Amino acid sequence: MNQDLEPPTWTLRDGTLRSPLLEAHGLVAGFTTRALGSMAGSVYPETEQAANRDALARRLGFDAIARVKQVHGNSIVRADRAVEPRAEADGMWTDRAGVLLGIAAADCVPVLVADGAGRMGAAHAGWQGTMLGVAGSLIAALKADGADTSQIVAALGPSIGPCCYVIDESRAKMLRRLGDHVRERQGGIVFDLWSANLAQLESYGVRDIEVAGICTKCGGRDLWSYRARDAEGRYGTQLAFLGRPP
Repeated sequence: MNQDLEPPTWTLRDGTLRSPLLEAHGLVAGFTTRALGSMAGSVYPETEQAANRDALARRLGFDAIARVKQVHGNSIVRADRAVEPRAEADGMWTDRAGVLLGIAAADCVPVLVADGAGRMGAAHAGWQGTMLGVAGSLIAALKADGADTSQIVAALGPSIGPCCYVIDESRAKMLRRLGDHVRERQGGIVFDLWSANLAQLESYGVRDIEVAGICTKCGGRDLWSYRARDAEGRYGTQLAFLGRPP
């Protein structure tokens, strides 16, 4: 972990990194490591990844994992069960116990949220989703169903950190409109996905926010990173998960 960053808040348990904040609210919330295999993506066989997801669901006490077809946008859908074909979206929410939401990520930040009335949601925020406000769209979806934003708690899971997310000037020019989250450092320009999504959640009235503080590229937690793929271009994909036990 880069020494400029705060110590990580999420803890390792049974091959998964867990969110102390969300689990203190009676939820199952975390992020898989390489120990449980790749969960999504195009590099590993889908049959293998489906088996890994099924094993994860059983390990966590659920029947299946509800997912969306992530497209780097800001659409949010309601997901009360696992269905195929998956809806094209980058976030989902539910108010049902027994539903395990899953967000695939190899460097993008998973945004996990819940209120005190049973609503919960998950979103996938890379640089495009962050620029389009996907975290805010997730909060807006819960609010439209009656959630009180002052009662929402949120966690930003492991992703590429401001220590390692180097971008070019053309991308920096687009992202500077979000505020002071693009910075010049020795070795290039970096984008801070964590602070950008934290600011977005705060702008919607969310105050209790936990940042995992674990970089998928250099954080030393046995994670895959798209930007740290091997010489053959191979890398796996983790799954962030959030659910209320049945």
